[in-house]
Amino acid sequence: MVLDMNSDAARLVFLFGGIGDQFLWLSLLPEFRRQSRQPVVAVTNRSSSRQIADLFSGRAYDRLEVFEQPNLSGMPPTTSHFQPQRIVRASHIFYDERERYDLIGRFSIGIADLVRLILDIAPDAPVALPNIPDQARRNAANYMREWSLPVGRTVLLAPWALSWRCPLPLSWWTEAVRTLNQRGFTVVSNVGNSGRCDTTKDGALLGAIPGTLPVNVSLSDIIPFTELCGYFLGMRSGLCDLIAHAQVKKLVIYPYAADIDSYLTGLPFDIACRFWSVARAFGRPDVCEEMVNSEIPFAPSLIDSWLDK
Repeated sequence: MVLDMNSDAARLVFLFGGIGDQFLWLSLLPEFRRQSRQPVVAVTNRSSSRQIADLFSGRAYDRLEVFEQPNLSGMPPTTSHFQPQRIVRASHIFYDERERYDLIGRFSIGIADLVRLILDIAPDAPVALPNIPDQARRNAANYMREWSLPVGRTVLLAPWALSWRCPLPLSWWTEAVRTLNQRGFTVVSNVGNSGRCDTTKDGALLGAIPGTLPVNVSLSDIIPFTELCGYFLGMRSGLCDLIAHAQVKKLVIYPYAADIDSYLTGLPFDIACRFWSVARAFGRPDVCEEMVNSEIPFAPSLIDSWLDK
């Protein structure tokens, strides 16, 4: 791909990070595209990124380029500074560490606020909703039939996260599943995208929690699938971003432990929870978010308000 670097050249947006990072950036690119008044070319080298980008086709970018090489994660953090009017490095590590922590800690901003700042769009610029193709909805319905899952009475469990540095013990999740089963719910474990978990990132699939059915649903189908399930319970991960707008009861867990000083992107726990809040990033007050001590066993009362909401 060769672009003419004259005054009306396209803006290049290099997508980085995981599922959630790219989903949020793509959610805000429609406003960036409208404001820039130039063609926007989104560039990535992950095949999974195409599934996410397709949810915003025709709105977030004018053209999508997917390369196998080189690995964009190796792109120097300062690349966008060479031609800031041409290139956007779509990453929350756009600023150096000191600047970033000052913005987050001192001004109490969230991840979506930081993205708006980098894109130079209005502080209240709206996030775009993903387009869900009819085929994805048909695929989701087929999954439900194939696995004999009750519509509206299934909980999609997502107990794994790569970036959040404090996992919950297996016993916590097992007890959560037992409690949900007692209340009449079928529970399935999301086992796709093994890169989300440090202990399984070299494997083909994540592990399933005992007592659950393992399901591997493509990113393009996961939103309508979750909506048919009716409920989502998971660790803070990129999947939480992806289903933020889903019409489903969502409970996002932020675990902590006394011996862990820093969490996602090295932030202290309270700041990390505020910065990475799904409800705040996407303007979704219907997203329940709970801070959980990983050293304390699962308490059934945790899910009461979520189930009744």
